[in-house]
Amino acid sequence: MPDLVVILVEPERADNVGMIARAMKNFGFKRLRVIRPMFESFDRAIAAAMRARDVIEGMEILTSLDEAREGIDLMIGTTARVSKYSIERRAVTLREFVSSISWDAVYGLVLGRESIGLTTEELSACDLVMTIPSSEDYPALNLANAAAIMLYEFFLAFRDSSRFRVAPVPREAREVMLRYLGEILDMLGDAVRDKERTMKSLRNLLERTFPCGMSAEEAFRALGIIKALRDALARVKGDVAETSQELQGPSEALHKEGIHKEHSPQ
Repeated sequence: MPDLVVILVEPERADNVGMIARAMKNFGFKRLRVIRPMFESFDRAIAAAMRARDVIEGMEILTSLDEAREGIDLMIGTTARVSKYSIERRAVTLREFVSSISWDAVYGLVLGRESIGLTTEELSACDLVMTIPSSEDYPALNLANAAAIMLYEFFLAFRDSSRFRVAPVPREAREVMLRYLGEILDMLGDAVRDKERTMKSLRNLLERTFPCGMSAEEAFRALGIIKALRDALARVKGDVAETSQELQGPSEALHKEGIHKEHSPQ
């Protein structure tokens, strides 16, 4: 069964943490991680949590987003700042995301500060960015309210256990695939205009595709094809050092990159 970990980055009000814990228990979620809380006492959090005190007592206090990533297959950053003209990190809507995911995975829901939300750097550290559509006149939602809406949608999605039968693609495989694509763009030279924007578009596409049905086996086979293209281009350009061996299949390519071979297709 899929699971959800709620991650709060530098929350400024203890009562909001308590209300989020209460919403978590309402919808059956128990795993809460808090990064650098901006207050010293959790007394107000415990009071606001009411019967969800056990969620507060079981939460983890951490120091960084990297630390909070432990054991999570997909990190989902949240934001109210969305521009339809930007491809820096295109946000997927909450409903669009939860209606299409199929990974039997651990999802991390990352929520930012009450005042400024998540920084651009923090959003970039997440695997994808999600937003809740709201009025253009006043798009910013209260932190606890936004969390409750998201938790409700994940609760509804997770109830249909038959949807979640796809093993998640290991993070290292996703990172290697993006690195190979970047190397291909570099070798294509002037044939590709604005490589940086093209790479961002490819990253956005893959990040939205992975959790919506791409299996580990499919990803490994795609990675083998991408590596073969990269090596073929390198040979054409005379990069002997890069292609000193014959083309490898997906399993061998992943093993060489340090990705556990047991994840690869048979």
